[in-house]
Amino acid sequence: MKKPNLLLIHPSPDKDRVRSRRRKKSSLAQLNLPILAAHADDRFDIRIVDENIEDIDFNFAADLVGISLMTATAVRGYEIADFFRGKGIKVVLGGMHVFFMPDEASAHADAILIGEAEYSWNDLLDDFLAGRLKKIYRSEKLHDLKGLPRPRLDLLKKGAYSLANVIETSRGCPHKCRYCAVTQFWGNRIRSRPVEEVIDEIKAMPPGDIVFIDDNIFGQSKRAMELFEAMIPLKRGWIGQGDLRVSRDPELLDLARRSGCKWLFIGLETIDLENLEAMGKQRLNRLEEYEQSLSMIHRKGINILGSFIFGLDNDDASVFHRTLQFCTRNRLECANFYILTPIPGTQLFDSMKADQRLIHHNWSRYDGNHVVFKPLKMTEDELIDGYIEAYRLFYSIGSIARRILGRRRDFWHILAVNIGRRLNFRYFQEGCRS
Repeated sequence: MKKPNLLLIHPSPDKDRVRSRRRKKSSLAQLNLPILAAHADDRFDIRIVDENIEDIDFNFAADLVGISLMTATAVRGYEIADFFRGKGIKVVLGGMHVFFMPDEASAHADAILIGEAEYSWNDLLDDFLAGRLKKIYRSEKLHDLKGLPRPRLDLLKKGAYSLANVIETSRGCPHKCRYCAVTQFWGNRIRSRPVEEVIDEIKAMPPGDIVFIDDNIFGQSKRAMELFEAMIPLKRGWIGQGDLRVSRDPELLDLARRSGCKWLFIGLETIDLENLEAMGKQRLNRLEEYEQSLSMIHRKGINILGSFIFGLDNDDASVFHRTLQFCTRNRLECANFYILTPIPGTQLFDSMKADQRLIHHNWSRYDGNHVVFKPLKMTEDELIDGYIEAYRLFYSIGSIARRILGRRRDFWHILAVNIGRRLNFRYFQEGCRS
């Protein structure tokens, strides 16, 4: 008997669809839909579409459509949902935006899934097949992450990602940064998968570097050391996220490098102490230790992708120049810049809404590349103009040369990443101005 067709869609933000050149390749594979597919492949024939790099076939004969929403993709996701529902096809919406805005999402769906998917998603699929689909499926508990099925990464478009080997080893965060919704969604404690299950999944992956999407791969140091020890014999390079506290643990940092760590994404966020305190991140990010911590990580041969937020309440128009000076002085191999964005579900969103600082609720602009609130110490135009100029200057030829010349390790790879972003500036600016 033929299985019903399940179409899983990851909508694209507006800025990636209005560009003058359609993107055919993305840097990082999305893991959420392959996870959902792994729970459904015994009951459905599944197709995954990542609209960031491919167009949706709206004529596909789907029996059920599942769409995962972040805030920035919510408007587009609703458009897609409304189209398929107009054809009489059942649509399910889930993801972090649905978790925080269930009433809004419910207006565009036959069913919504609230929270982690491991339990409620399977119940939803069983009900759909039995013809008794309910309007709301809510996860009443969090999964212990043991015995999870292996994500169906094979269903993603082949050759469409620079980094296709994506793996999750933990969820949750004990910290309550005001701008972040991770704790509310994933819980306030770190839950970790068994190390042996992670290692088995890595062994089954094709050649190429691995990306850990954990919010902090070093969140539980003892468990991190166990994982890194087990990875050493695999001889696989990897990229992960962490915070500067790892620099205070030379043994853990050394083990990370020996296990294959090449790059760390680190949320430095700001070089202003008052901003750190207002964000609730001063304990994680000790400003007085920034340069020493970055130097320690560099000495271990690990490259740093620093992340910075512009538009915090103590930022004035000088923040862009000061941040660029900091990046150059510390020779950051790469950097991501974002505009402060109050996402629903965060303390930041609630406080800005209460203070009437939100300009609008057009979720498609809540992407870190647009100004959606009233800054305190600069105008909206100063913030967006300074943000775009910071990107341009950081990836200028002079900046690239000052930051990476003289390096012996990974020189050509680092150069390629920087030149790639320099060449992308036109499309970056177009997305920000749209």
